[in-house]
Amino acid sequence: MSPTKIAQLTPEQEDLIPSIIEKWTRVFCSTQPIDRQKAEAAVKAAYAVMGKPEPVICFFSSPNAARLAVFEQHSPQQTAQQLGVPLLMPFVSQLQEQIGKQLEEALWPQLQIHMSSQPLQSLFQLRTMLMWQSQAQFSKQQLELFGQLRQQWIKQQWEQQQEELRKQLLQAPGGQFLVQMGDSLWQNIAEPLWQNLAHQPFVEWGQQQLQQNPFVQMIDVVGFAYYGLLLPGLEASSIALLDFCISVLNCDCDLPQWQAYQSLLSECGCIFPFENTCIICDRPTKLTFDNEHRLHGEGEPAIEFADGYRLYYYRGVSLPEQYWVHPHHWQARWLLEEHNAELRRVLIQGIGYSRICQELQATELDSWREYTLLKIDSEVDVEPIYLLKMTCPSTGYIHAIRVPPTMRSAREAIRWMNWGTDPEEFSIES
Repeated sequence: MSPTKIAQLTPEQEDLIPSIIEKWTRVFCSTQPIDRQKAEAAVKAAYAVMGKPEPVICFFSSPNAARLAVFEQHSPQQTAQQLGVPLLMPFVSQLQEQIGKQLEEALWPQLQIHMSSQPLQSLFQLRTMLMWQSQAQFSKQQLELFGQLRQQWIKQQWEQQQEELRKQLLQAPGGQFLVQMGDSLWQNIAEPLWQNLAHQPFVEWGQQQLQQNPFVQMIDVVGFAYYGLLLPGLEASSIALLDFCISVLNCDCDLPQWQAYQSLLSECGCIFPFENTCIICDRPTKLTFDNEHRLHGEGEPAIEFADGYRLYYYRGVSLPEQYWVHPHHWQARWLLEEHNAELRRVLIQGIGYSRICQELQATELDSWREYTLLKIDSEVDVEPIYLLKMTCPSTGYIHAIRVPPTMRSAREAIRWMNWGTDPEEFSIES
């Protein structure tokens, strides 16, 4: 008879949810320097649980210092060989699988809702975009390194799949004969043919073109960002849920795995594990959030490390260097030069609409419900600037979008914005 699965939480168990969330929020928001001895022990334990040999452990004062050191010391080929294959640590998926067998199917999504936390969700942002820049800023050498790491990872996955297939065949009737025949065909025919083709000029040219393809480069960047950045962010939200199931619901699990996983996240800052090398970056010395738990600083960094590396955020949005001054010094003219919609929204929030209209000398031409058509007579453009100001009824946020100077009424501007649809035809007003 199978053991009874947990179907629902007791009131006492629900009362313990905030304390678990608070525990891991403190861990991930810590600005205390890591204890390198404890961090090293945590990494060695984690590799041992995965059945991996101890890696070379490299400590850096910040993710930026790690990025510079990794990319600039050696060639991409040497660096990729030194690092080894990127490791996707399996702790989360394996622990979730173990715990999931002890819960009723409907309980897991309920727990995810119960354990959701804005501070923990913000930590996703904290543990992302720290180490790697945008693709446009990557050098040729950095992109080559990503390509090398991708090739190593694909090769390892292929070899693991082949080994698993061999094991399955050997267990089947006549499997040993099939394996021996396959090995013979590969060694005597396929491998020599492949080696010969691989060194043909047209194949080498094709591989070179593939490496230089912007789409492939983008895949490498996104893939490596997912490995190095997104996964730690997801861990920030999953660790509290796992902790609750194990410590409060008393779910059984692989204890060495759980202990290794906890230590890894508790004792290390940002961690980037590879087969041969594990990169550990110290925690930031400063973290600031707004009242909605979003990374935020006005004229000062929201994230700062001991070596001076800093990142500026405004209400959760990363700011480029030209916006690092206090919002009081932001200029309304920047709105006309900024192409990023999210940054324009931030500028509007920081500058304030009244100052925008004043500095850009906006004149109200027409209004319709929560929409206002404004005109800015400014020499910053070749033609007058017309803006449709929109006030969101539910949030009170003010948005503005530039419309053609041929607009003569707010309603006409709304039709233009909605591809010719008259606002009276909206089935549901926004």
